[in-house]
Amino acid sequence: MIIREASRADSKWILHHRMGMFEAMGESKEFLQETEELTKDYVNGDWTKDYRYFLVEEEGNVIGGCGLSTFRIPPKALQTTGVYGYLSNMFIEPEYRRQGLGHSLLRHIIEYCRQEGIGLLLLHASKEGFLLYQTMHFENNPGLMQILTSKWEQ
Repeated sequence: MIIREASRADSKWILHHRMGMFEAMGESKEFLQETEELTKDYVNGDWTKDYRYFLVEEEGNVIGGCGLSTFRIPPKALQTTGVYGYLSNMFIEPEYRRQGLGHSLLRHIIEYCRQEGIGLLLLHASKEGFLLYQTMHFENNPGLMQILTSKWEQ
């Protein structure tokens, strides 16, 4: 198994993994269709300027991946760089699950973040992925809130 950073030539894997992840989560057909079109537009652009994607390969075959977006806010104690990472699209092909590949991929990304000064990682966990993130010491923080501004009404 190797883990490598994806290039624009690997864009198809972002789409494949993203759609596989949402399908496994049981999203509706309408959601999947709209998300697929939006993701195609995204990966056809230059996504590499603000997004990193890491691929897992086994014997030359891509079998999984995970995305990393970063942003920076003013630093604070315990988060001295102010750089945050957001993990997305974590996906391992079904026939390769439960073999430790998700753990290996997360360890790789965590080490990458340490080296790059990314002091805090955030993510939204699916029910299926929740235990994996807990075993990797992610904490479920009840103070972290969100709002979909596209749905917000005054």
